[in-house]
Amino acid sequence: MVKSNWNKKQEDEFKKVIKKFFDDKINFALKKSKSPLKIGDNLAMILKKSDEDVVKIITPRAVKKWASPQTLSKWEKILKDPQMFLELRIIGRSIANTMRPLAGNNFALWVARILNAYFLQKKIPLEAITSGKIKKELEQNLKTKIGKKGVRDYRPDVDIILVRIDKKNKPVVIISAKTTLAERIMQTISWSRYLRIKVFLVTAWDIFESGANKERVQELDGVYVCNKDVKEYKNIKLFSKIIKDLEKLCR
Repeated sequence: MVKSNWNKKQEDEFKKVIKKFFDDKINFALKKSKSPLKIGDNLAMILKKSDEDVVKIITPRAVKKWASPQTLSKWEKILKDPQMFLELRIIGRSIANTMRPLAGNNFALWVARILNAYFLQKKIPLEAITSGKIKKELEQNLKTKIGKKGVRDYRPDVDIILVRIDKKNKPVVIISAKTTLAERIMQTISWSRYLRIKVFLVTAWDIFESGANKERVQELDGVYVCNKDVKEYKNIKLFSKIIKDLEKLCR
């Protein structure tokens, strides 16, 4: 087993670099366009174009984290060196494990930033929250429901909460933000059945051309796709159309 050479200080610095990278991407997009919602319609492409730059950031981390000092200068001989081949597999696994949550976590933050920019622009009394006391309290309140078979855990994976700022930050919508429906979509649908608050899904990659998910997601209160190639169908809509549904909550 190869021991990691990476320390907490280096990891904290890496997280700062990654956060700045994604913050810069969304800030640039918001400054470039006068319409936050149009950016939302194209988040899938922004994420896709970010892949190459993200790899450039996380690959050096993976090498420094898992490659031993004795092998750092020998990477050109990987295929001939069994030990380096083993390390390469670990480095590859580290890159893969880092890439998966990065897109998902930052996708939710991007969606929230876009919505908040629009709410502020149009003076809509809503705010998208991704962390903090309100989110923690709501998650705790949703932890259990009592049914015929006793207490069961229906705690959802809450990515974004929309609150009415004109009504003491009352939660009105839960948004599940997923880059792809391969990310536990059935979990989102299942726990939505037990909640007394509207549940929206925002996704990046899936355009719902066909398949079971196209019908399954009809159980949700709204499904919004950040991809202009989306095949709109019933409650499946282009991301920018989320506003009409949200404005109804403020009447």
